[in-house]
Amino acid sequence: MKQISIIFLSFLIIACGSNSMNAPYQSKNMKNGIFENVHTVKMHSFWEVVWGNLTSETGRAEWPEELKVAEDKSPLSRTSENETRITFINHATFLIQSAGFNILTDPVFSARTSPLSFIGPKRIHTPGIALDDLPPIDMVIISHDHYDHLDLNSIKKLIHRDDPKIYAGLGVGKRLKGSTKITELDWWHSSQVEENFKIWFLDVQHFSGRSLFDRNTTLWGSYMLEINDQKIYFGGDSGYSDHYQRTFEHFGPIDIAFLPIGAYAPRKFFKSVHMNPEEAVQAHTELQAEVSVAMHYGTFQLSAEPFNEPVKRLEKAKADAGIKSSGFIALEIGIPYQFSDNSLSMIKQ
Repeated sequence: MKQISIIFLSFLIIACGSNSMNAPYQSKNMKNGIFENVHTVKMHSFWEVVWGNLTSETGRAEWPEELKVAEDKSPLSRTSENETRITFINHATFLIQSAGFNILTDPVFSARTSPLSFIGPKRIHTPGIALDDLPPIDMVIISHDHYDHLDLNSIKKLIHRDDPKIYAGLGVGKRLKGSTKITELDWWHSSQVEENFKIWFLDVQHFSGRSLFDRNTTLWGSYMLEINDQKIYFGGDSGYSDHYQRTFEHFGPIDIAFLPIGAYAPRKFFKSVHMNPEEAVQAHTELQAEVSVAMHYGTFQLSAEPFNEPVKRLEKAKADAGIKSSGFIALEIGIPYQFSDNSLSMIKQ
């Protein structure tokens, strides 16, 4: 059973093969119907990852089967014009409430990050806010179409309940049904959401696909949210590269950055597409973020590192880099945090 799980997980993470879903997008980031990273990077094939996992000397660390977390059953309906709140729901799913807007990132509320309900990475804790308990959602941003970032069942329910605006990379809209408010963006393109709200889609170093036959036929990326005078960066999923420096050069210092710190082991297979905590600290430094928020860890076991290792390594990496403890934090799940005076503080329930 363990070998079957490894093979299935490898299939989900390193989708490869022919590309039958190509679309004729007018994008300088596409070549022969396939989107490409800014820099050429080594991508491992499905079978390389399967063999590497099956023959690994260290194997996959044991994770807890169940983790008790806080659940916010009555989240604030909306913030005021000058208020920003953040609640960590799970993995890369956050409720961002700023200037009266309710924004949901990479919503995943299902039990598994898988096309099947009975196999694939299973969550070890409930969402910090249940989908039915969410306040009205005005906007959903989707970084890419991997199963741990795009949960179609969750999106379908949100469309039916709130009909939010949805922003995604080129091609991802074909995954979504039932919405007439989908805006697809190429890298470094923007959309004016409201008079005081502009959204940008930016490049990161990653890949896309949901099967063996559609790798890189949709575009992956990160977001910059410019709300009033505040800049919020949602980093999606990425390996470390120079895009953080380029983002800073264009936008200047960031108020809040969401950066991935997990699913990095073994490095042979994941270095090009997933940062480790040390690289995330480097990204934080290059963005000159007032505060960074850790994500992409602790909900679904997608790689070999121990459950609690990413946060431990983050703390050490911060200390080694001379970054104050509050400068890059792992939020408690299900508890809202207030952003004020360039820091995040927990709101006691």
